[in-house]
Amino acid sequence: MLPDARLRLLRTHRTNTATGHGLGVVLQRQRARLERAARDGGGVEEAWAAVVPVRLRGRATLVGLRAGTLTVRCPSAADRFALDRWLRSGGERQLRAAAAVALNRVRLVLR
Repeated sequence: MLPDARLRLLRTHRTNTATGHGLGVVLQRQRARLERAARDGGGVEEAWAAVVPVRLRGRATLVGLRAGTLTVRCPSAADRFALDRWLRSGGERQLRAAAAVALNRVRLVLR
């Protein structure tokens, strides 16, 4: 068998024609990933904005939600302490009730 013929035969057996390699396929995958992330977020941002007091909300940044743990970044230890006190005094319970997703814990981190 000629080398070209063997190469063509090999390509017919090893090529998955169902998936493309163009830019359109990459963009579709990225769009699906972003839609899934927005759907899985469960409106945590909206719940955060509705429940957390303004003085604390402006000082903290939501980093992400993973496996039921909401990660919040605080710029200073004083802000972290104030947010921690609010969460422990019933704020976390309010946040859980307002969020549409299962929220197990809130993790506070410093910058």
